Amino acid sequence: MLFSSPDYPIFLIAVFFLYALSRRAGWARAAVMVLLIDVVVTLIAKNVDALWDPLGGLLLRFVVADDAGWIPITAATLLRWLVGSAVLAGACVVGRDRAPWIASDRGQAWIARGFVTTLAAVGALVAVQTLRGDMAATTSLLAGSGHVVVLAVLGVGLGAAQRDATRVLGRVVVLFVVSALFYHAWAATLTTPDGDAPAPQYRYLLALLLGTIVLDYYLALWIERAESPWARRALVVVSLCSNLGILVFFKYADFFTQDVLHLPVARLRLILPAGISFHTFQSLSYTIDVYRKELPATKSVAKFATFVLFFPQLVAGPIVRAQDLLPQLDAPPALDLEASTRALFRIVIGLFKKIALADTLAMSIVDRVFESPGHFSAIEVLAGVYGYALQIYLDFSAYSDIAIGSATILGFDLPENFRTPYRSANLQEFWRRWHISLSTWLRDYLYKTLGGNRKGEVRTYVNLTLTMLLGGLWHGASWTFVVWGALHGFGLAITRAFQRAADPERLAMWAALAAAVGGVAHWMFLRDAGVWLQLVVAWLYLTPLWAVLTAWLGRDDGPRREVAKVRIAAYGDPTAYGLRVAMCVAGATTFWALQYGEAWTWLALALVTWLLGHAADLADTRDDLSVDWLGVLARRTVAMVLVFHYVCLAWIFFRAPDFSTALAVLSQLAGRATDHANVGPIVQIVLVVGFLAHLYADGSFAWLRERFAGLPLVVQGLVLAGVMLILRELGHAKIVPFIYFQF
Repeated sequence: MLFSSPDYPIFLIAVFFLYALSRRAGWARAAVMVLLIDVVVTLIAKNVDALWDPLGGLLLRFVVADDAGWIPITAATLLRWLVGSAVLAGACVVGRDRAPWIASDRGQAWIARGFVTTLAAVGALVAVQTLRGDMAATTSLLAGSGHVVVLAVLGVGLGAAQRDATRVLGRVVVLFVVSALFYHAWAATLTTPDGDAPAPQYRYLLALLLGTIVLDYYLALWIERAESPWARRALVVVSLCSNLGILVFFKYADFFTQDVLHLPVARLRLILPAGISFHTFQSLSYTIDVYRKELPATKSVAKFATFVLFFPQLVAGPIVRAQDLLPQLDAPPALDLEASTRALFRIVIGLFKKIALADTLAMSIVDRVFESPGHFSAIEVLAGVYGYALQIYLDFSAYSDIAIGSATILGFDLPENFRTPYRSANLQEFWRRWHISLSTWLRDYLYKTLGGNRKGEVRTYVNLTLTMLLGGLWHGASWTFVVWGALHGFGLAITRAFQRAADPERLAMWAALAAAVGGVAHWMFLRDAGVWLQLVVAWLYLTPLWAVLTAWLGRDDGPRREVAKVRIAAYGDPTAYGLRVAMCVAGATTFWALQYGEAWTWLALALVTWLLGHAADLADTRDDLSVDWLGVLARRTVAMVLVFHYVCLAWIFFRAPDFSTALAVLSQLAGRATDHANVGPIVQIVLVVGFLAHLYADGSFAWLRERFAGLPLVVQGLVLAGVMLILRELGHAKIVPFIYFQF
């Protein structure tokens, strides 16, 4: 299931009410919860006959009757309803009467053993049936019985929720069930790139994920109990090997056998499980933190499984650490209407980023340019590169917005993952703003493990470069990703060196001289050399100048504009309030001009809207600005442009499927063709809106969010309904998967 899928709003609404109803006792509430879980199962199975209880099995028949006609109730259906009702009732009784024992350490230990036994049985069944060649029939049989398992687990949660002392367990079980279903929804509808159904074994990816969860649960307990440093180290190595082994098998098997070792074996062409890298890193952070004695091992396998499977961030982050989420599962936070309102605002922004901007860029220019760059002019290829820089940010930050917003609606707090990274004035700042949960994970668990900056200056640069090289390889099994990591690793190392220089102005002069000499030598001696040699040499003599300029121009010696000081109350500064009202009017007029005005009118109005927002922020913070703030802004702007183009150079290798395509993109950029027939009005609009939105005033954006949160609920609903209708019109017939699903 995708966040951009039409089914996701229904899924999120059902989950919200499921979770909200579990906060109070009552069997009437439990009945509604069963119906809601039936809705979730129907969204996945697309078949009402997959339900094993009469409540949803009967009522949902009326929902689908208009489209498919009445679905007859057969004797087999009645038998399933009878069995499902008995299982559900029995599980509810067990949950109510035995919940204190289930929630205890001893009970959780037995639950973990039950996990192991069940998963071992599933693994043995898959192995045997694969050897017999009867996997498809077995999978179909098990899929038809899946709902009765859901009812059994959910029933325990419903029963536990009837007691005050064990209600937390009930809420955790509800989250576990819906999160497992969310992940299985992807596996159940998985297809190959050609649109064919993959091998039936892929339907058991949830079991594989649960297997790694149980293993890490036990390993953390054993690490905590072990007294010998050797034993603790051996156990954490087992965790590393098991988690990374699965990741390497699915993600890098063909890369190492074919592209690195050149072994005479056939390609496996495995399909990468959604989010495998993210939940692998999430589990590893838990066992490593327990090993470092920074976190106690949890005794609850239910809470640990829910932590790893937590559906908002399961498949594409942000990477949530156990020390952040497990305490929230121990004492689930209360639902907050005001926070939920802001979360809905954030989800809508995320959907706009994804549907209206990122997907439009992908289909209008980016995919076409990177499929056959030789068919496009330099201007068109440049638009494609800029478009991809925007697309990957908008796409991934949209997922984070929807994930964080979905978690907030349920009362949970997830860490921020992006802070307008293309505003960065140096490469270090970029990585403090880009995919924050990954960059901090790499820093804490890879860079520091390698020694960090504790073993001398040279070793620091080596560790920094090696961390980014491995980070590039983490993104994909291709040498192009290694080059992407190398560009960022060496760029970070050089930037760090120049930031620590005692005399940056003098260093800038020497770097400029070196670039000039290098350029002349390049022209004189390397004109006939290979293309890749020329590119590497050009990078060597130009990058120091780039690094010293960004370090010098982006230095933080000017006044800071503290966003927290921007007044976002209903009125605040009268001048700022008037500017923001004018900003809203200009923004609304921009949309009108898009439909009815000339091209220059909407562009002018968009720029006016952007300028009014920044002017309002300046009015709110003018007391904090010195006379030289314009000079600081100008220097940072130049540094931002330099950093953005270096990042775009790296994005070319990140996006290109191979080196020949990357070289073709660079060759076209070096050409002089200025035709731009493929950079039509839609591409122009999305590029302009994307960049202006990225560079929008933080205080004015927060002001808009607070104004929305302050509206009456009915008005909020009407606004959201109107926005969803607009997004529906802006959407595309083809659903474009989130980019980071491939990682």
